[in-house]
Amino acid sequence: MCHDPFLSCLEASGYCVVRLPAADLEPLQLLLRIDDDLERLGRLSTVIAPGPHVGLPRVTRNRPAASISGRRTGDLDVGVGLSLLGGVIAAMGGSQIGLDDAYRAARTITFEFRNVAEDDVEVAALDQYLAGARVNRLSAHVAALLDTGDLYVTTAVVKSRSLTVEARDEDGVSVSLQVPTLQQLAGGRVAIGLAESGSSAIAYTGETPLAFGFRAVRLVYEEGRYCAFEPLKAGAAGIRRLKAEGSRLRGIAASRRSQAASR
Repeated sequence: MCHDPFLSCLEASGYCVVRLPAADLEPLQLLLRIDDDLERLGRLSTVIAPGPHVGLPRVTRNRPAASISGRRTGDLDVGVGLSLLGGVIAAMGGSQIGLDDAYRAARTITFEFRNVAEDDVEVAALDQYLAGARVNRLSAHVAALLDTGDLYVTTAVVKSRSLTVEARDEDGVSVSLQVPTLQQLAGGRVAIGLAESGSSAIAYTGETPLAFGFRAVRLVYEEGRYCAFEPLKAGAAGIRRLKAEGSRLRGIAASRRSQAASR
């Protein structure tokens, strides 16, 4: 991960990576850590409800993130790159069918997010909220994980509506692609065009920004009571593609309750 200039930039700016950019990721979402992956469980307030005196922290939206805008990834194998691109196009509301054929001459792909913005909450305000909040008694399975120290809350996300993609062949030469063909493949909800005049790089722009990086804090609870938070180290974990399924979550909760009881 450290050899990729884009991921290194994310880490240097204090962020972790979203393994597949998503339109619905935002601050104050609850995450479950499984090894080096984090899975989304839902909104923080669903499990930890506001107390009588302190409400949810205010989310500051669309703050420019100039340090990340325009940074490029390293060269990705075309298979990996197209998997990511297809997921991004799908998240934008388009179709990924036919991408493999359109990029058949490519061997590597690089990505660049432009006009990046950040949504965030004040961590001190989150600390005050948690100190006065109460655990929802109906959220039994998630609440059971609080004492294990495996739950995190997102405090910031960086997002963009526009992804620029440059493909190169086996000789490292830029591959020219047919914009009308790509537009027909992706569908009308994704705007596709040359990133710049005279460039072979393609810009894919959606209607809704997609989050591709985040910050989070780990929740520290003892016997069901909030004690403290610990910032997640930049680059230490990434958010997986899918939300945790209910049946698997119940199994994880039971396993970790058992582990905690045996300590």
